Parts: sequence; C-alpha cells; structure tokens
Amino acid sequence: MASRRPPANHRDAHQVSVVERRREAVKLRIGGKTWQEIADLLGYDSKGGACKDVSRALQKAVTDLALPLEEYRQLELDRLDAMQNALWPKVLDGDTRAIDTALRLMDRRAKLLGLDAPTRTEGVLSLDVIDASIAQLTAQVDAARTQTGPAD
Repeated sequence: MASRRPPANHRDAHQVSVVERRREAVKLRIGGKTWQEIADLLGYDSKGGACKDVSRALQKAVTDLALPLEEYRQLELDRLDAMQNALWPKVLDGDTRAIDTALRLMDRRAKLLGLDAPTRTEGVLSLDVIDASIAQLTAQVDAARTQTGPAD
C-alpha cells in the first residue's frame, strides 16, 4: 500500500514551522544557550536534535543565502572577542579558571584564523642543487688541505 503525502498546504505549514524553529534555535545558540536548554525551550526530543537542526540551519544559510565564509568567520571572531572582553578583568586579577578559559578562546581564534597552520618554507631544493653544493664544499675542503698540508 502506497503512503499518502499530506496536502501541499499542510507540508508548507510544516516546513514553515521547521524553518521558524531552526531560526529560533540559531538565535538561542548565538545567545549562549546550551544544546539542552535549546532542546527544552523549543521541544526537541534531545539536545542532539537541537544541535543537528542548528547545523542544518547554518548550512542552509551558507548555501541558500550564499553567506560568505568570511562573514561567518567574522561573526565567530566577534563572539570570541565579546567573550574574551567579558572575561578579561578576571584574567587581569589572576583568576586561573579565567586564564584557562581565555587561553582556550585564544586557541579557538588562532584556529579560526589559520594561525596554527604549518608554515611553508619558500623554495624547493632539488637533488641536483644539493649534489652541486656538496661537490663545491668538497672541492673547498680539498683545496684547503692542499694549502695547509696533510693532517698528522
């Protein structure tokens, strides 16, 4: 027996409610709510469901709205800055938990900006260049030996 699809207007209404709930979930997450708090507030079955919906909403925003990656990165940097600014007085007072949290924020910022990526050395040495350098150094050593005489 084939399953019947709900009428188009019912599907559309359901789709609107999903979009609205995802939008609200994103706002709550940006506002600092935990996944469990979002799940409880918006009626998700689990915190995993809330997390998955926020991920889907953000992915849809990136693809559908062509939200540039740089704008999203800047949003994340702004959030990290706000958190660090709020924490900074405690860091200056020597609060070790605040210092640890600030270091984690700084680490996250470095990752977001790609500052921890391995550095690439410029230039490429080929074996021919290395062999030529070895031959040149060997010739210089031999020339120095003939000028000073044999070693005892």
